[in-house]
Amino acid sequence: MPAAADPLSHNRRLGSWKEVAAFFESDESTVRRWEKERGLPIHRLPGGGGAKIFAYTEELHGWLAGRKGEIATPGNGSRIAQGTAADASAPQANRTVRRWTQLGVGGIVLFGVLAAVLFFSGRQGPPQHPTMRSIAVLPLANLTGNSSQDYLSAGMTDELITELARISSLRVVSRTSVQQYARTSKPLPVIAQELDVDAIVEGSVGRGRSGIRVNVQLLDARHDRHIWADTLERGMEDASSMQHELAEEIANQIGVQLTPLEKQYFAGRHPIAPESFQDYLQGRYYWNKRTPDGLSKAEGYFQEAAARDPRNPLAFAGLADTWLLESLYSRAPTDEILRKAQDAASRAIALDDQLAEAHCSMAYVLFLRDWDFAGAEKEFRRALKLDPNFATAHQWYAEVLSVLGRHGEAIAEIRRAEELDPFSMIIHHEAGQILQNARQYAQALEEYARAETIAPDFPQPHDGAALAWRRLGKFDLALMELRSAADLSPNFLGPGAVDAIAGAYAKSGPTGFFLQSLASLRFYPHPAYSAALDYAELGDKTEAFASLEEAYSDHNLDVLSLKCSPELDALRGDTRYKDLARRIGLVSQN
Repeated sequence: MPAAADPLSHNRRLGSWKEVAAFFESDESTVRRWEKERGLPIHRLPGGGGAKIFAYTEELHGWLAGRKGEIATPGNGSRIAQGTAADASAPQANRTVRRWTQLGVGGIVLFGVLAAVLFFSGRQGPPQHPTMRSIAVLPLANLTGNSSQDYLSAGMTDELITELARISSLRVVSRTSVQQYARTSKPLPVIAQELDVDAIVEGSVGRGRSGIRVNVQLLDARHDRHIWADTLERGMEDASSMQHELAEEIANQIGVQLTPLEKQYFAGRHPIAPESFQDYLQGRYYWNKRTPDGLSKAEGYFQEAAARDPRNPLAFAGLADTWLLESLYSRAPTDEILRKAQDAASRAIALDDQLAEAHCSMAYVLFLRDWDFAGAEKEFRRALKLDPNFATAHQWYAEVLSVLGRHGEAIAEIRRAEELDPFSMIIHHEAGQILQNARQYAQALEEYARAETIAPDFPQPHDGAALAWRRLGKFDLALMELRSAADLSPNFLGPGAVDAIAGAYAKSGPTGFFLQSLASLRFYPHPAYSAALDYAELGDKTEAFASLEEAYSDHNLDVLSLKCSPELDALRGDTRYKDLARRIGLVSQN
């Protein structure tokens, strides 16, 4: 920083939150919280309505000096807290990788550009926090000054979560559940209680002289106590390795012990072309939207990332994940889409066999495309060994266990997914499906209610709840849920279908309900399995088996629920049922 602009060269008046944040080399949300909770000396102009603020650097310096060991921000340990002596040594600080204060009184001191790979194992160990076994990374703020760079801060947040999630002894909250805390004003202890975590990481992403600058700080969330802060500034060519270093240092700060496999991973580096990594981050930004338009844009960015760097395993894992979701959401031929997903996952594994995402994608391909349950289970176990905090892997693995009738294991896996991603609508919805398969309908309805609360605009939880009520014989409640789903999605069941089913039920009871349900299935893209359930309810075994064979021939994914659907209980002693279950692979071939 030029001398004329140095905040310590004289007592200056800072006229905005942005300038105050720049003084501490932090982000605006952090300094606003300091003013509210820690008495940061901020003044307000008369008549400004609290919006127009100013502060004096001399007062800020005095406030900080009285909080050594309590408050640390990236950069202030070497510049602000140490005064002009730090200014004199600033050029040297730009060449220094990292400095430690004695006895841990001031925490970790870092200023300037980090220009070498950091080797944490040789450092003096920080104070340990053995009770910290869970953590959440709040969305990193975008301080680039350009909203088009939101993908960068979102992507760096996702990557840091992914890196921390590889640590088996640490529970790391997934992206879906932390996203709601972007720009939040909630106190940290409240966030910690809602997410049930011991520690929180917060910070920002900006553009530095040499590329990307990431500011992070680690806090004891339950006691709102600062533990550690750091700044890393790197060129884009080193951006993908930056999260390795941050994740390992965070683990070091809270006293988490890494396994040999984890140490091996963090010791390794996977250099990725900077343009390819940026495209990958853009792709993940749109993939996380889980919309048709988002998936289309994600596919484009992942393709570009792969073209820029054909040795980037993340790009191929992203493509595999995109095509997997497209196979579930679109009406296009699923086998073609799943074949592409399998090729991409295979390529990602070949490039980096330690990439959990690639093994998870391959597992889901084996499940959905090949009905290779043993192969899928092997790949899921591999993915979860590499990343024990991978919520989606726990969710998808639970689905496999559920259709195999291993209900206790399936419920344990989906509960783990819920712990890691407590505000995910899709995970709660899938929990409802898995509990239904285990005939635990009351608990399933609770899960659908949670999913509806999290995402009130989505029809899927209402559809799941309608099936649960139907199976319980509560047809009025089933119709109510079907109507809610239809109101949210006009194409659901087709126009007027719910009214027609309700009218048939009022006239002829359950028989009318099932007959009219069959009539409404003409609007479904793949109706055969649902038709089989209705025919079975009506006692028509011939049509039920004909529909099941049609679902099998179409490779309809719903037929994988053959062992779980209670509507088929009356068919299970039939040799035709046993033969079909063997062909699908749901029972032993012997």
